Amino acid sequence: MENIMMLPASYCVMNEEEMTYTTGGASAIQAIAAWVFPPYAWLAGVNAIRDYRKKNPDTWTQDGLDYFANDMGKSVSNFLYDLACASWVLGTSATGIGLVINAAIILL
Repeated sequence: MENIMMLPASYCVMNEEEMTYTTGGASAIQAIAAWVFPPYAWLAGVNAIRDYRKKNPDTWTQDGLDYFANDMGKSVSNFLYDLACASWVLGTSATGIGLVINAAIILL
């Protein structure tokens, strides 16, 4: 007698690369809010850099841009959200006082 495994019609198999698209990331509301309300994007961007620096104290300057690029590639909403956050962090860093404030938040 032959043993045949029957799967339900709604059964789905995902590999681990596909799982990155289903876990985490920015929502569409967060992406829109980051473009409409600049202080939100700036604060989110600075806090994201600080959190990454704390998790990776020895390699955050070498691996940070790779992590950022991978996060942007997860979805369209992540791309728009990360782009808004990065543009506001870079924009505020272009001013003298903004650079000091951003550095203080990131490094403390």
